This record gives sequence, structure tokens and C-alpha cells, in this order.
Amino acid sequence: MISGVEIRRKIVHLATLIVPVGYVMTSQETVLVFVIPLFLGLLAVDVLRHFHPGMASLFKRFFFGKEKPTLMGSTYFLFSTILTLLLFPKPIAIASLLILILSDTAAALVGKGIGRIRIFGKTLEGSAAFFFVSLLIVWLYPNLNRFSGTLAALGGTVIELLPIRLNDNLSIPLVTGAIMLFGGA
Repeated sequence: MISGVEIRRKIVHLATLIVPVGYVMTSQETVLVFVIPLFLGLLAVDVLRHFHPGMASLFKRFFFGKEKPTLMGSTYFLFSTILTLLLFPKPIAIASLLILILSDTAAALVGKGIGRIRIFGKTLEGSAAFFFVSLLIVWLYPNLNRFSGTLAALGGTVIELLPIRLNDNLSIPLVTGAIMLFGGA
């Protein structure tokens, strides 16, 4: 069953589509001018909430879910966005961010909605949704090599599924982007 909190989290997750869409329409520099200050501000809030009671109280009031002793997923997302924009050519960067945003959202909604077969705390159905949405992205996005894109979809699915400690908002776009880059996308 999908909770209301999870649906709100995924709506926020989908709102980040503004980054790859903005990159399609503008330049790397333009996107970075917005993303870097946003990342620095969010990082400051994220760190301060662990050490300042007032910031912790505001955080609990305005953000979703339970307080965790780690950085927020959105902080990892913005950091990985900066790295992805700087490390990869434009088509690979955009596809990698789309995979993170759309495939991860599909995996969560399908996995929590109809998932039954558990693997490493995730569901096979959610991972299948991640893979198929990733395939759609790399096969439909122009100027990408379909073979390396397929490998990237598979690699992103494995990273999303495995119980690694690194936040998937950071690992997914970097792994998928590296596979496409070195695979000749």
C-alpha cells in the first residue's frame, strides 16, 4: 500500500524534472547557477538540523518523514546533479537524471503498490519498473547509443536494488552516466 507521505515525496521527486528539462532548454552554466546555491543552502539546513534545536524543529514541521542521522535525499540529489552536469556530456547527463527521477519514482510506486517478491528489502516488481522506465528513457532520448543505454539501465537497476550504503540519489546518475560514457553513448 502506498502511503500519503510516499505519494507526497514522489510528487516532490517528480518536481525535480525541472532540472533536466531546464538543461534541455538552456546551458550547463545556467542550470549550475541555480543548482549550486540551492545545494549549498539545503546542505546548510541539512547539517544545521543535526546541531541546532530550532532548525531541527523547523525541519520536522516542513519536511516529510522521520528524522534520520544522514543527509536528506534532496541534498544527495542536488550534489549528484552538480557532479552529473560537470562529468558527462549533455545527452548522458540529462538521461542519467531522467533515470534517477522517473525510474526511481516508478520503482517506488510499483514496488509499494503491487510489489510482492522481496529481494534485499526491495521488490522484484519495483526493480522491473525501474528497468523498463530506464530502457524507455535511453531508447527514446536522442543521441544515445542504445547498447550502452541498455547496459546503463541494467546497471542503474542493480544499483537501485542492491543494499549498498551510498544514497541512490547519488549513485544512480553517476553509475548510469559512467556506463553510457564509457560504453560509447
